[in-house]
Parts: sequence; structure tokens; C-alpha cells
Amino acid sequence: MTVMNTSLLVLLDLQDEHKNFETIFDSHIFCRFTNKIQCLEHVSSRLTNIRLLHFFIPKSEHIIIDARLLFFNTIYYIYCIDQISINEMKQQYDYPMFVKIFHIKSLSTYLHQAAIAHLIEQAERRKHEPDEHDIALQAAAEFSDILANELYEYMIEKIG
Repeated sequence: MTVMNTSLLVLLDLQDEHKNFETIFDSHIFCRFTNKIQCLEHVSSRLTNIRLLHFFIPKSEHIIIDARLLFFNTIYYIYCIDQISINEMKQQYDYPMFVKIFHIKSLSTYLHQAAIAHLIEQAERRKHEPDEHDIALQAAAEFSDILANELYEYMIEKIG
């Protein structure tokens, strides 16, 4: 019998610019790939064992969505380098529940948000295992603090 994981966060990082996330997120829920083929093979091999895939892809690889290489249990996060790219992707993908489009500067924010959702779900599923439950909630709280700081910095930047 296979174990059903609640979710998985996958980052396709073709430019190898986001290695730091490997030290932030637990390898049980987060994987970063610099090779598209290896990434898609990894994801495809795990789709039957996860409830939800959070798939972070650069704009250059948005064709993955069109090709339907992945399935219904996927939320796609397309990160873009400028507002023109964001606008272009928003015109092409008007599915706000399944496709999130944002500037690359917000990548950390979206990764933390997805990780928090995963950890809260994990805690709910482990109510009868107090240690595991508490560990998941503690990690979610720590990520929430990081997320709050990032959102505060964003607000300061926008307001001036």
C-alpha cells in the first residue's frame, strides 16, 4: 500500500537561481529542479501519491499547462520577470483557482503560502499523533512569521 502525501511543492528553476529554497523547505514536501525533463518525470511518478501538487514554473515553460502534462490535482504558479509578462500570462490563463501568475520577486511569498497550507493540512491529518501534529503547526507558524514579514515589506514598497 502506498502512502498518500497531502501535497508537494515543486519548483522548476531552469536558471538555477533559487537554490536557497532547498535550505528553507523540508525535502519531503519541496523539490527544486534545474532540468525540465527530470522535473516532469519526478512529478509524473508522484501524481498518484499526492492530493495536491503546487507546481512553480517560469513563464518560459507555461506550455506545460497547455500540453496538459499534469493533471487536475495541480495548482500552477507561473513566475514572470516583468509586468508585460504577467499581463500576457493573465490574458492567456484566466483560471485564478488553478493558475497563479506573479512577479518573480513574489516567489518566496507564494512558496511559503503553499507550504503553510500543506503543513496545516498535515497537522489536521495527524491530530491523533501529538508530536507530529505539533511539529507541523510549529513549522506553519514559523513560515507564517516569514510570510508576514514579506507582506509587510511588500506593503512598505508599494505605499512608499
